[in-house]
Amino acid sequence: MKTQLSTLATLIAILTSGYAVSAPNDEGQTEKIYQVETRLDNYTRPTTFTPVKAVAENAAISENIITSTQNILNPKAPFLKKGMVKVEDENAFSPWQLVSDEGGADHDQTAPNPLTYYAVGSASSLLTQLERAIQVLDLDVEDVKVESKIFFRWQDTMTSTWSGHTDKVISNILITSDESPEKIKELKQMALNAWAVGEGLANKTVIDSDIIVNADDWAGLKPSHGKVETPVSLDNGFPITNVTADLTFQTMEIEQDLALDMHHLPNPLVFPEIAIAESAHDTDRPYMHRVRAKSLTENYATWDLYSDDSRGYEGKDKAPTSRDYFTIGTSFCLMSQLTANKMYFQKQGVNIEDFRVEHQFNFQQENFMTPAMTGTLDNVITRIVVQSDSVAEQAIKYAKQSLRTCFAGEGIQNATEMETDIYLNGKLLK
Repeated sequence: MKTQLSTLATLIAILTSGYAVSAPNDEGQTEKIYQVETRLDNYTRPTTFTPVKAVAENAAISENIITSTQNILNPKAPFLKKGMVKVEDENAFSPWQLVSDEGGADHDQTAPNPLTYYAVGSASSLLTQLERAIQVLDLDVEDVKVESKIFFRWQDTMTSTWSGHTDKVISNILITSDESPEKIKELKQMALNAWAVGEGLANKTVIDSDIIVNADDWAGLKPSHGKVETPVSLDNGFPITNVTADLTFQTMEIEQDLALDMHHLPNPLVFPEIAIAESAHDTDRPYMHRVRAKSLTENYATWDLYSDDSRGYEGKDKAPTSRDYFTIGTSFCLMSQLTANKMYFQKQGVNIEDFRVEHQFNFQQENFMTPAMTGTLDNVITRIVVQSDSVAEQAIKYAKQSLRTCFAGEGIQNATEMETDIYLNGKLLK
């Protein structure tokens, strides 16, 4: 075994010492091949709550994002999972199935990790608000893109006080334009006011959470064997996912990929996610973005994903929305924590047979497509479904610790430091 391992691979190596990570003994089951992202004809509603579209007021646009997740059984990829994501009660947005994976010392990442989806959603959502503000203010802008870095932290890893945190979100906006600095500063402020994802990170958000143990909330949604064979996902012949070369930022330095000595884990353990969001230059879908993102961790790929926020335009959406990515990234983050903590609790004699996560995120934008646009993340529903032959109290303790270790959820539940700068033709505007 290598002595230098990626973050989760290090934990797996320690947690699974003397414990075989393997799929259930059902050798007759056919292994399914998954795309990283797949458009669905329909979707399975959550089993633990009834999705409700929030009432929109003050010329508002309400987007209620629903997710539902399952594990994918694969002994070589214990963190492999899939999730359904859908904008509730809006036919213009397709339901999508996304797959997530973590890298490892002896396992190449086969799908984006949860925090990559999270970073993609955050950066792409900000770019959407910039593009909308450019349209509302009728500015002449040649190019606009976002460079983003999000810092995550584990505290007291693999102890009873283990916790995960989103410490800081840096979002640098790059504008190429002959507009005045005053107009570009006005653009920045308008976009930040409308950025519902950013508001949800910057401020505390009300979270309605519940843990369901050994209840009949599975609706036949049991995990099955599967794998991802290629990073390329095709939708109507268009590649909406792939891997790409490492990123270079114009406004920030990029740290080396994190490598850890499995015998000397730092406390705290800090690592960033990076992303670059830019227009896909699609004339039919003007708010379609190409986003490249990566976890700065060994054995993790740089992912090339597309998002489509072209609300109100004719034709089919071509990719998940930015808020889809942000929401499913949160669900997948919690799934990864449930996996890691399953191994931790098994060491203590607590057997967790299966688990899944369901979410609803209620985003709203008031005064849509006006200079007075404001965006908010009003509330979040979180449900963890656990199946265990251990006593319910231990299963609940396991789920609560998993919630506490989830970086993405902590970033939403508590106020996160936000740093946003804007550059005009390469010059930082103060």
